[in-house]
Amino acid sequence: MLFQSFELWAMSGMILLLLALYIWMRLNQRKQKFEHERKLKCKELILDKRIPLATVGVDFDRLALLVKQKIRPEQLVTVIELLTAGRIKYQIDNPEDPESLEVELNFEKEEETLKAAPQSSEGKESAIPAVFEKLTPEQEKAWFRLAHNRFRKALAEKELKEKQAKFRLLIKMVELGKKAVESDMDKSGTRKAYEISLWDRFYEDEYLALNTE
Repeated sequence: MLFQSFELWAMSGMILLLLALYIWMRLNQRKQKFEHERKLKCKELILDKRIPLATVGVDFDRLALLVKQKIRPEQLVTVIELLTAGRIKYQIDNPEDPESLEVELNFEKEEETLKAAPQSSEGKESAIPAVFEKLTPEQEKAWFRLAHNRFRKALAEKELKEKQAKFRLLIKMVELGKKAVESDMDKSGTRKAYEISLWDRFYEDEYLALNTE
């Protein structure tokens, strides 16, 4: 009787063990299937864009490394768009240029030097301050917030819905901002380089934000 009870428990344990092993194998197979599909989609994306990527001199080994690091296909799409995004040139000073976007961004020179951290104000628009020294992290956040608000306000005023039109306005704003920096004779080369780097970072942040809408 005791032997039969032990045999029953052993058989039950074996069944539970086999069941757990089966579930583990199914989950592992499903994981491998998803991983295979992810790699296949990423490979197809790279192959579809191989000519534009090669044209801009992209390192395909690094793209392959991103795939190995388990980048998702939708993330890879954004990376490829950033790598292959062409630099659009506008004749900003020519009002007759049909591609030129008339937008008032008000890059007036401010007398404040931002030595004190700017106060945050929700919904209140103020001019983007000029940079006369390298900003603190808090001041940089305020600068980006003001630039972002100005860009979104311009989008709303022009009622731009198409993504490509939004990108054109973004490029126009960044070019105007950089041009204002370059033409300011009161700023040193170091200060100009710093402000231009802010505009580059602003472009990257807004480009990614538009791609996720």
